Amino acid sequence: MNDTRPRRPTGPLLAALAAVVIAAIGFLLIRGVSPGQSVTGPTTVTAAPTGPTGTTSPSTTATSTAPATEPTTAPLPPTSAPGLLTVPVYYGADTVAGPRLYREFRQVAPVSGRPIETAVTAMLSLPALDPDYTSFWPAATRVRSITRAGSVVTVDLSGYVTLGAAFESAALQQLVHTVTAADPTVTAIRLLVNGATPPSGHLDVSGPIVRAPALQTIANVWILNPGHGMSVTSPVTVGIYGTGFEGNVPIKVFKGTDEVASTFVTTMMGGFAEASAIVTLPPGTYEIRAYNDSGMDDSLQVWDTKTITVR
Repeated sequence: MNDTRPRRPTGPLLAALAAVVIAAIGFLLIRGVSPGQSVTGPTTVTAAPTGPTGTTSPSTTATSTAPATEPTTAPLPPTSAPGLLTVPVYYGADTVAGPRLYREFRQVAPVSGRPIETAVTAMLSLPALDPDYTSFWPAATRVRSITRAGSVVTVDLSGYVTLGAAFESAALQQLVHTVTAADPTVTAIRLLVNGATPPSGHLDVSGPIVRAPALQTIANVWILNPGHGMSVTSPVTVGIYGTGFEGNVPIKVFKGTDEVASTFVTTMMGGFAEASAIVTLPPGTYEIRAYNDSGMDDSLQVWDTKTITVR
């Protein structure tokens, strides 16, 4: 039988459906990568591990967490000595993006019972636990005095930085980050060197110095735990603090020159967030490497490494 009923044109309907699909995809893409968006979660993914031919690859599980403005976890050096004070200390490294900051927690004898003076003294006198980190301040620099007026702390040191504009700025941020992490009620520092404003051919350091924007100051990726040189049991929880294109932080584990496991975590784009991955490893010594991808191609940039022993 011939159907003589008028047929509705299909072209406009298909176009409307296509527009809806495109809009939905656009919404999801924007939701996933917009700067400042928090990590959706908690989510868990199982990464396909890689390993040398003929070996059994360790298993890995990655879990994203909520965004964080300051990393809340970090390993502490083992100690049994009583009366020590745990303080945050910022160190630096010359990264692919220039000098950037990393943080360690240190357990040290308190200086005058004050966390700020203790933290700054540790920053100037103690080498970092991770040999990839360093201080941007001259090794002979010492604290002359630290005083406070309201939320501003005046730090008088015995030496100043002579490393060029980028490293001078990073050194000042190393100091202000250490002070404000030791006491979050502090909002700024004033710097003196031998009782006077230090001369600088690059920066104006005569006024209060505050934390610079994190994306210009903090290293893109920190491995929060396990700490460098630590002995741990398997499975190993790898804590990450970072940012990157689409928040993606690839993690690879090496035994010597062999890559024995890989996974990733999702942190944040346009901001920093914490995330963690669980990696199952047999006993041995490993290097954990955390990366950023450029967002332009599939190349990876190493941002942090930690050597650990699994017992």
